[in-house]
Amino acid sequence: MTDDNSRSARALHWESQIKAWKASGQSQQAFCKANDLNYPSFGYWLRKFRDQGVVSETKRKASSFVPVVAASAPTVLTLHLPNGIEVSGVTEHNLSLVEQLLARL
Repeated sequence: MTDDNSRSARALHWESQIKAWKASGQSQQAFCKANDLNYPSFGYWLRKFRDQGVVSETKRKASSFVPVVAASAPTVLTLHLPNGIEVSGVTEHNLSLVEQLLARL
């Protein structure tokens, strides 16, 4: 087998592996592990094929994270104590009273 033939055979092998990975829905690492493939080699060939336009970019799945919007601090606080007592309506104006109440419980 000539050197060009072995390069071509390697390229065909990796191209088929990358197409199988895309169809699998697995992560790259999981696919490589399940198919006994060298992960760094897989990444090399994937980049090479993407640069050549042989394979297209994989659309990323939408993240399951949800955006967090910072809200202003609440003006009224409710305390739920371990013994079931609930103290609500705590504000900065009555905090010393609540502290005294909690000290007596």
